[in-house]
Amino acid sequence: MANFFKPQAKKTHLNKTTTIDIQRLDMNGDGVGHWHNKPVFVAGVLPTETVEVKIIEEKAKYFRGKAQKVSKVSALREKPRCAHFYQCGGCDLQHMQEEQQLAFKQQKVADLFRRNAQLESLPWCEPLTSAPWHYRRKARIGVQYNKLNESIIGFRRKNSNTLTDIKQCPILPEIFSSEFAEFKQLIDGFKTKRAISHIEVIDADQPRVIFRELNSLSKTDRQTVQRFSQNKPYQLILQNDQGLKTLSGSAPEMLSYQVNNCQLNFAESDFVQVNEQLNQVMIDQAIDWLSLSPEDRVADLFCGLGNFSLPMAKKVDALIGVEGVEEMVKRAEHNAALNALTNTHFFQADLNAEKAQWPWWDSKTNKVLIDPARAGALNAVKNIADTKVKTLLYISCDPATMSRDAGVLLGAGFTLQKLAIMDMFAQTRHVEAMGLFIRQ
Repeated sequence: MANFFKPQAKKTHLNKTTTIDIQRLDMNGDGVGHWHNKPVFVAGVLPTETVEVKIIEEKAKYFRGKAQKVSKVSALREKPRCAHFYQCGGCDLQHMQEEQQLAFKQQKVADLFRRNAQLESLPWCEPLTSAPWHYRRKARIGVQYNKLNESIIGFRRKNSNTLTDIKQCPILPEIFSSEFAEFKQLIDGFKTKRAISHIEVIDADQPRVIFRELNSLSKTDRQTVQRFSQNKPYQLILQNDQGLKTLSGSAPEMLSYQVNNCQLNFAESDFVQVNEQLNQVMIDQAIDWLSLSPEDRVADLFCGLGNFSLPMAKKVDALIGVEGVEEMVKRAEHNAALNALTNTHFFQADLNAEKAQWPWWDSKTNKVLIDPARAGALNAVKNIADTKVKTLLYISCDPATMSRDAGVLLGAGFTLQKLAIMDMFAQTRHVEAMGLFIRQ
């Protein structure tokens, strides 16, 4: 049989420069204009701006451009605080005023609910916010090397696997934000070349820096690390294929953080909410919106290590926590015991399984909190719809799947009573949301 191949269209506009007017922002926060009857997507620009653009990608239905010059500047434009903003891929919106960032994110959620749940009017409440800088308490910093074995330490460039050589990061806590140059000097002085593959920083009750060994450090290098860390306000530990070790060779203690008079222990690899201030605000509002009382029996689905479970358990008669990862279930049980809570029960279950059997379900449960990963909780909400639960609080790190799942809840007789965006990741396009659903 003869094979016929459709010839690719000739890219006649690639690398050309043109001037366009930016009309709106897309879901990613990129500016959108038009040229030759096709949309042009441009990062780092704002509506009402006139921009000189170089076409860097040409497709049948759109162009992607790189801003060369902004000839007409929006009144909403902000000077980026970070010197690396236009190279580093960590932040998207530093060029936008903070109030405008929130407006963009709320509009993004509104568009998703209109599209996926057919909701035109939404019961908006005030956005949940925190300090917009120095908020990220956990981050992985990349390490790469040039031909001279000199280290490049930082985050990935936009649309690239190559690192931006970072000098300072205003998103990280101040304890870490200016350490890049010192990390570089330390690593470049090692006798063992290309020794470290990445660095992880964690701002917990006891702040910690982890150096991941690609090649085992020599005895001399370990002594250098020991001297480096002596006057630091954080603990520096090493990680290799055998696990984590302090500089003295012992296993490190568990990390911890405080919330609502609870201590939660966690391991370096555990998921924790990266914005400490926003996490506290989020928990307080969740408790408030659920109107918890001593008579309530609550289920916390996708409970993790107990971030919501433990504060809620102090307010209610009984709490069931369910999580898919067995290790996190053990962590939640440990944290409940650590805080002397005796009214909690934790279970391991795949909440995303179709037609899930829920042998752990308490028929007296009257309120549910769900906090799923980006995939959402489609099958979980279907199962909840088959119970008698009348109050459900949905915490979402991806409003696209939240709005999809909302359609199921609305079809089961729930109404969306309250909705708020949560600015967990200020200066980026990412937005989280909290929604309260009530069934009459």
